[in-house]
This record gives sequence, C-alpha cells and structure tokens, in this order.
Amino acid sequence: MAAQSSRITVLGDEYPVKGDVDAATTQQVADYVNQKAVEVRGKGASLDKLKIAVLSALNIAGELFEYRSKNESNERRLKQLQDRAEQLAAKIDGVL
Repeated sequence: MAAQSSRITVLGDEYPVKGDVDAATTQQVADYVNQKAVEVRGKGASLDKLKIAVLSALNIAGELFEYRSKNESNERRLKQLQDRAEQLAAKIDGVL
C-alpha cells in the first residue's frame, strides 16, 4: 500500500502525517493518542505539551509491554495445549 497523507489533531494541535495505513486507521490511532494525552493533562494541568507527550508515550508503551507479556503467556499456554492434544491424539490412535 502506498503511503497515505492525512491530518490529525492531538490536544488541539493539527499535524500532517503520512503512513502506510488507511486514513481511518491513522485517525483511530490519533484519537487514542489524544485520549491518553487528555488523561495525562487532566492529572497535571500545569504540564507543558512536551511533558504531556512524553508521559503519554510512556503510558502507551507500558500498555504495549503489558499486552506483549500477556500475548507471550497466551502463546506458551496454547503451545502446551497443542502438545497435550497431540499426546492425547496419539494415545487414541494407539487404542484404535
């Protein structure tokens, strides 16, 4: 897919962006970032936009690490279940 240009708004500031995803996805990401920035700003109204951006990025990165950890745990559990299913299938095949 060719790079697509669009304009997003975060904390009232507009930014031109170019990405490899469609404009709707870019807007969803921008809305999420804006939501996180608004949350951070609400906790410390005197923060400047750079600090809000850094704290928002840290919060989003923290979520990413949490989801990655859960995904790795789920993948390990899935592998265990697949191995167990293969063992049971082998036993069933041996009986039949």
